[in-house]
Amino acid sequence: MSQTPVPPPSYEELAEENARLAVENAQQKVLLEQALTRIGELEARLGMTSKNSGKPPSSDGLAKPAPKSLRGKTGRGPGRPKGQPGVTLRQVDVPEWEITHEPGTCCGCGADLHDADVVGVERRQVFDLPPVRIEVTEHRLVSRACSCGTVTKAPAPDGVNAPVQYGSRLAGIGVYLFHGQFLSKSRTVQALSDLFGVVVAAATLVAWTTRIAGHVTGKALAVIRNRIAHAPVAHFDETGLRVAGRLHWMHSASTPTDVLLTVHRRRGVKGMDAAGVLPTFTGTAVHDAWAPYDTYTDVTHALCNAHAVRELVYVVDTAPQDVAGLATQAIDAMIALKDLVATANEQGAEPDAAAVTTQQRLLRSAIVLGRGATADRATKLERKYHALFGRLLTRWQDYQRFTTDPAVPWDNNPAEQTIRMPKLRTKVSGCLRTLSGAEEFAAIRSYTATAARHSENMLDVLIQAADGHPWIPAT
Repeated sequence: MSQTPVPPPSYEELAEENARLAVENAQQKVLLEQALTRIGELEARLGMTSKNSGKPPSSDGLAKPAPKSLRGKTGRGPGRPKGQPGVTLRQVDVPEWEITHEPGTCCGCGADLHDADVVGVERRQVFDLPPVRIEVTEHRLVSRACSCGTVTKAPAPDGVNAPVQYGSRLAGIGVYLFHGQFLSKSRTVQALSDLFGVVVAAATLVAWTTRIAGHVTGKALAVIRNRIAHAPVAHFDETGLRVAGRLHWMHSASTPTDVLLTVHRRRGVKGMDAAGVLPTFTGTAVHDAWAPYDTYTDVTHALCNAHAVRELVYVVDTAPQDVAGLATQAIDAMIALKDLVATANEQGAEPDAAAVTTQQRLLRSAIVLGRGATADRATKLERKYHALFGRLLTRWQDYQRFTTDPAVPWDNNPAEQTIRMPKLRTKVSGCLRTLSGAEEFAAIRSYTATAARHSENMLDVLIQAADGHPWIPAT
């Protein structure tokens, strides 16, 4: 049985099918372009590390990139720089204890050496701690009856407030281990037991912390805040931390001699106002390009070049070759400017004006060309590149302020170093359980960090604070 042959499609049917396929092909092409753009964005996001963005090093995980410093080689070898004083354990002239060791018999003939002549003494000294134990001091408050019939009791010494209590030295050591060396609460209690043979409850450690923080807040922090507010140059930064299970922000304001840390629910202007420095500050504020800082119009702004370089490294890692080349040129010029100014400052001289101008021209041309090359802003990444080049251009004076003012640094590293230790606290504890506990930690850390910058011993100033008389920097 023969089948009826299928007639070939007509010209109109072929034209209709061709038009349908053309539309479908155009749609698929659009979808492919969108997918490729999205893949590029995701790959670029995966390529973000602490070396080419503002991400913290902890976010790099175990697959951390190989270290890649932006510094050039100095030619200096490892070890202590020549001329820097070393630290060597040396004998003292008058030790606390002397123990004489006599030879018993002659190693040659075996004769008794008890009455033999002394022909030499070799001195060997051992530096060690004496056995540490808790001492109990009893204060007896005598009451005497006057002939008038009034009974008068002697006043208790300052700080002796209960029939039984721990002293300020043990309290200072406890807080030193807890918030100075970042032991956990349980490990601090265990350390006190192991070191001094005393059983301290966790609640007692908390009470010590609250007491010291109260004395510090009431007497020292206002002075520290005022010193920073009137400084010619100050560094500002902020970092997130978990408090009572919610995201809070630790704000940092610092100078080479003072540190102020505060905790607030907000990252922006409300948190900055609560810290109490920027609302009255009229000097030069060094910070990253976080927009809320710009709301303080009485401040001279200096932006961190290290942040900008990290962002440019990201452009080098992810952008097309022409844009990446311009970013490389910008990085090289920024590093060269840094080295020129640093060398001049070390020598106490003015930077070479011609060399600075040359590098600034290279930098500005790279920025202008980069902004033009990304002007289409066709993709999310290109918009990001364009915004970076635009900011480097519009905030040129703020990024270049270090070239004209020796007091202004190239980067904001001092601020990042200030908040590095608080980040270590959260790494140990995971989070701070209460807002009051976070505020106490910020107060104590502000106090000890400021004291350290004045070459004060951290343990000593904590003991002073536990005794109710905290160390205070000069007004």
